[in-house]
Amino acid sequence: MDREFVIDYLKTRNYWWRTGDVSQADKGIIRKEYIEKIQEIEDLERITCLSGIRRSGKTTILYQYIDHLLKTIDPQKIVYVSVDNLLGKVDSIHEILNAYFELTGIDPVREDVYIFLDEIHVRKGWQTQLKYYLDSRAACRFIVSGLSKTLLYKDASESLVGRIRFIDVFPLTFKEFVEFSGVSLPEELHARIDDFQELEKAYFSVITERQRLLHLMNLYLEVGGYPEWFKIRDVERWYRVLSEDYFSLILFRDITCVFRVKDGMLLERLARDIAMFSTERFTYRGLSERLGVDRETLKLYLYYLSSSMLTSVADVYTRAGKAVKKREKKLYFCEEGLRKSLTLDKDKGRSAENIVAWHLIKRGYGSKVFFKPYYWKNKHEVDFIYDDAAIVLPVEVKYRERVKSTDARGLVEFMHVFDQSAGILVTADEFGKDVIDGRDVLFIPIWLFLLVL
Repeated sequence: MDREFVIDYLKTRNYWWRTGDVSQADKGIIRKEYIEKIQEIEDLERITCLSGIRRSGKTTILYQYIDHLLKTIDPQKIVYVSVDNLLGKVDSIHEILNAYFELTGIDPVREDVYIFLDEIHVRKGWQTQLKYYLDSRAACRFIVSGLSKTLLYKDASESLVGRIRFIDVFPLTFKEFVEFSGVSLPEELHARIDDFQELEKAYFSVITERQRLLHLMNLYLEVGGYPEWFKIRDVERWYRVLSEDYFSLILFRDITCVFRVKDGMLLERLARDIAMFSTERFTYRGLSERLGVDRETLKLYLYYLSSSMLTSVADVYTRAGKAVKKREKKLYFCEEGLRKSLTLDKDKGRSAENIVAWHLIKRGYGSKVFFKPYYWKNKHEVDFIYDDAAIVLPVEVKYRERVKSTDARGLVEFMHVFDQSAGILVTADEFGKDVIDGRDVLFIPIWLFLLVL
């Protein structure tokens, strides 16, 4: 271990030991949803693990929680380490923490300490090293972050079963984007997404801000939800940052290194292809022929991208669970601003469907550790089937000025086949309800739908 470097690093990065608080630049705008989730898990005395793609806000959320703790905890009992900063300087997490305990004089057996380990996925064997402290009954509370939930979950399940909880971190939702833009929303902007009366109350609670919400919705469709947009605020420059910096770092520093990808250029071609054809149906055969790669390699590289939460694959919905593998699938690209920067796509309909899909996926991950997205195709098609065990809801996106009852044919067909009472037609700005062939179709503006999810 390079002891001098580690000691200096700990003193520099944990500046609140001197100041007593976290700088505004580090903590940014509070993301309440995630702070509340961390508190819930911490009360259960579990390891908390934030997972998500680069720049989705994991590190900022860690700083925000540190700032929250500083209101009641001795600053020296809160330590933050970005594990990748110490690669080559230490051989284990033990060496980092031993240096911290020696530096501060804290006894981890007798004194409660909060240990934040950012980018923990880069340290091989991290799970067994944390298990050591749990087994030794040290008074340590670990809050960690990493890239691939799939790999983190697999690693943790081997030795930390029952001792770790995961929180999926996504780029800003539309609701967060609105709040970051300085618009005050009602404190209780909640509604069951299949209950028209509750949706109507939500609609009228924000109707005075409708024009501004429409403007922000158009901007969100264009620039996406990465928080750094609010520092740049120039679309042309923003696209360059996304395509030249974010995309390269996600692919070649994160995914390629974590999964030890052999063909980085194939990974890039696949990611760009998904960005171009996001929300469209595909078959492994057709995609493999388009990219000139065998199907098994294609499936493996799709696994890399989806495990890193850069993309998602939706199967055809069926309760029987049969023949799904042989049917066409749909692909979604995780972040709309990044997708736009790679494709310069002007199709707002595609953007709207992609954004709706990812908001639903985020909601689903809040209900299931590994949520599965679906679509439906029979005589007609439904863009997205949301199924989290508590509710099954068909969602069709028609981002246009006027929608018609015929736009709901797929919803109605699905509701009859699966005996569902309500379906949602996401519109550009129309709000209302229609009963079609005995089934309730709720017409919900995309800006309202995303706000209440």
